[in-house]
Amino acid sequence: MRYVVIDTNVIVSALLAQDRRRSVPFAILEAVFLGKITPVLSKDIMAEYVSVLNRAKFGFNKELVKTILVEIKAQGVWVNPEKTGKELPDQKDVCFYEAATIYEDMGICLVTGNMKHFPDCPFAVTPAQLKERLGI
Repeated sequence: MRYVVIDTNVIVSALLAQDRRRSVPFAILEAVFLGKITPVLSKDIMAEYVSVLNRAKFGFNKELVKTILVEIKAQGVWVNPEKTGKELPDQKDVCFYEAATIYEDMGICLVTGNMKHFPDCPFAVTPAQLKERLGI
């Protein structure tokens, strides 16, 4: 089982993609739906997903967002990470980092479109890097 923490920006990018067949973030979301990767979730991660994906500025279809979140929950594994005290450029990203530390010894990846938000994080990868590693 391949565990992955998915930063919200990857899901947003997947939904904003004009050509989903060529979208790397969409390929990652599709890999979740197909059971090729297992998202690692926490209550803070889900709260972030719900908050961001329902922002009016994106204009995402509410039913589509609901369907995606239900599927992510169904495919995911839930964790209750301990606080690490980790300082990141955007402190809202700490919940992703902390969730990833639980499976760090199992080769987890934290996939993000904002690598600068996770400096010196050995398990952070871009969507393209994750796609290459998984062959999806």
